[in-house]
Amino acid sequence: MKTVLITSKEFGSQIDRQHRIKLEQYFTENNWQIVWNSGGSAMSARDIIQQDVRHRLDAILVYSSSDEISQEVFKHCRNLKVVSRHGVGIENIDVMAAQQAGVEVKTTAKMPGYETVADLTFALMLSLARRVPQIDSTLRKSGWYRPVSSDVWGKTLGIFGLGRIGKAVAKRAKGFDMKILAATRHPDAAFVAANGITLCSREELLIAADFVSLHCMLHQETKHMIGAPEFALMKPSAYLINTARAGLVNQGELLTALKSKTIAGAAIDVFENEPAVNDPIIAEGLDNVVATTHVGSYTVDSLRRMDFLVAENIVEAV
Repeated sequence: MKTVLITSKEFGSQIDRQHRIKLEQYFTENNWQIVWNSGGSAMSARDIIQQDVRHRLDAILVYSSSDEISQEVFKHCRNLKVVSRHGVGIENIDVMAAQQAGVEVKTTAKMPGYETVADLTFALMLSLARRVPQIDSTLRKSGWYRPVSSDVWGKTLGIFGLGRIGKAVAKRAKGFDMKILAATRHPDAAFVAANGITLCSREELLIAADFVSLHCMLHQETKHMIGAPEFALMKPSAYLINTARAGLVNQGELLTALKSKTIAGAAIDVFENEPAVNDPIIAEGLDNVVATTHVGSYTVDSLRRMDFLVAENIVEAV
């Protein structure tokens, strides 16, 4: 029997108990035993290596972008054959070390979850512009709060990264009659033309956009691509939306821009350290921030598909 380490006990549990049972049965029927991370936080390389000493791991199901799948993991886990990521971000996985060790790295990129993330992006954009969370919170405390807020309809949306999620966001923006700007390394000329998108430089996008939405992969070239110089280019009335990766933004400089009102506000679904209960941006209690708990793909339909796909990736690889 082969052994898979699942790096979070939350895997499969968000929908209902029957869904979790079906996932466990799927592994059992395919001759896999499960080793769970019993802790409440992401796993370090040392944690994973200790589990390998006990169980000789054949696979790791990586649930969090904070799990540390480093060179040390591939050096010590000699029986490892596949690392399957629940999601698409692999910045926490040393892919080169995996290749050198002959370990396959797989993600759930082929599922249509990008539509779900695009939905949340627009929900955050609307909530931020119309101050929905603040109005709701105040009303629940018996306060009649009627702030003058911002339109979304007819405004300019700047999209960094025109991959599947960026494209899905652009299609939604068309329904709001927004002018769409995009800065992307690999433009799809047909999509750009069909949807009336204007390609431009990063600087041009930042200067013109009322809303800036990030949909890039995190790697060496994109790390901290948004910081103090970029905030200085943005309109004081502009908003930043990040449903991609926290590392795309210099978090300290974002906090400064929010406190100084260099930009009007930000909506954030991703954090450097998760759970982000002690994150400085949250701790400040700023009224120009809307924050969610990395729930871009957390819908019943999306999770059900993703949970089984990440498991299938393991079974099919070994």
